Amino acid sequence: MKRILVSAIIAAASINAYAESNVTLYGVIDQAVAVTKHKHEAAKVRIDDGIYAGSRFGIKGTEDLGNGNSVGFILEQGFYADSGDAAFEGKAFSRESLLQAKGKWGEVAFGRAGGLSSDCGTYTILHGSALWTSYYTDGNVAGVFVTSDRMDNMAIYKSPEFANTTVTAMYSNGIGGDDQKWSHNDHYYGIGLDFNKNETVFSVMVEMYDNKDLNADKTYLVTLGGQQGFGDWTFWAGYQYAKGSQMMPAWKAAPTGLSASGVTQHAVTAAIGYMVFGGEWKLQGNYAHGKVNEDNQKYNIYSVGTVYEYPLSMRTQLYAYAGYGKANKYLKNDEDFNSWTACLGISHNF
Repeated sequence: MKRILVSAIIAAASINAYAESNVTLYGVIDQAVAVTKHKHEAAKVRIDDGIYAGSRFGIKGTEDLGNGNSVGFILEQGFYADSGDAAFEGKAFSRESLLQAKGKWGEVAFGRAGGLSSDCGTYTILHGSALWTSYYTDGNVAGVFVTSDRMDNMAIYKSPEFANTTVTAMYSNGIGGDDQKWSHNDHYYGIGLDFNKNETVFSVMVEMYDNKDLNADKTYLVTLGGQQGFGDWTFWAGYQYAKGSQMMPAWKAAPTGLSASGVTQHAVTAAIGYMVFGGEWKLQGNYAHGKVNEDNQKYNIYSVGTVYEYPLSMRTQLYAYAGYGKANKYLKNDEDFNSWTACLGISHNF
């Protein structure tokens, strides 16, 4: 009887300790069968991964400190469900690795996280697109926008909500490392405003890379976008101005090496969505016009994508996607910007 009583006390204490720590294991597994055709290549049929949402697993938790204050963490790793490989080699938690503190004064976070326009993780505020960066670049917003990425050594502040609005500020002390003199590290700066009320969502943000590691001109990104719901209909629209970027849209390197002045471009996206047959149909068009600053080589990128997303349950979703993209002039021979894709997939949250 004593053994039973002692075991019960230990079990109760363990359960209580676990409840106080509030630790959650979560994740996504997403796979699809896709047919893709790139310029100068034959069409390919393959098992693809992370189309609706990137496959991942994570651990997150919070501790209540009282008086409205808390400390928490997020550790998240991406993987390829079709092979089991890590999405980013060399990092135990490549998608997000954050220590957070929250209170009535707002919240701060430190570690690895996505930038304001990255569409990655906890603190991104990118709006204005129905087909986000996880969908194929022949139809999604990443195919025309120069979006920021995940970065190391981040310091983040998010304000309390006021008038349905929050302000988020970000700084990276070294995007890939901060083991050099401060003046030699590659830094990122960003500030943005996010408005969310009922079916109206809007954001505007300014980001800057100082490109010290590349010895290049600074990159500036100004991005705004939003969405508006009207019953079964939803409308999205977004715009971005990029100056001095050392990357093309879709996080791609340029076909030829870029000078210190990089590329400058304007990009727009617009989409509609309609709830039908228990799911949602979406159609999106994207366009970018830009130039290589050094020699004034110009390019245009056009793409259109559509998807039907059908929820089987609160955690499982089927989707069918098709997209077509085309580019000319400087990018006329680029395989990724001149392609089409069709896929059928399933995404499960746990």
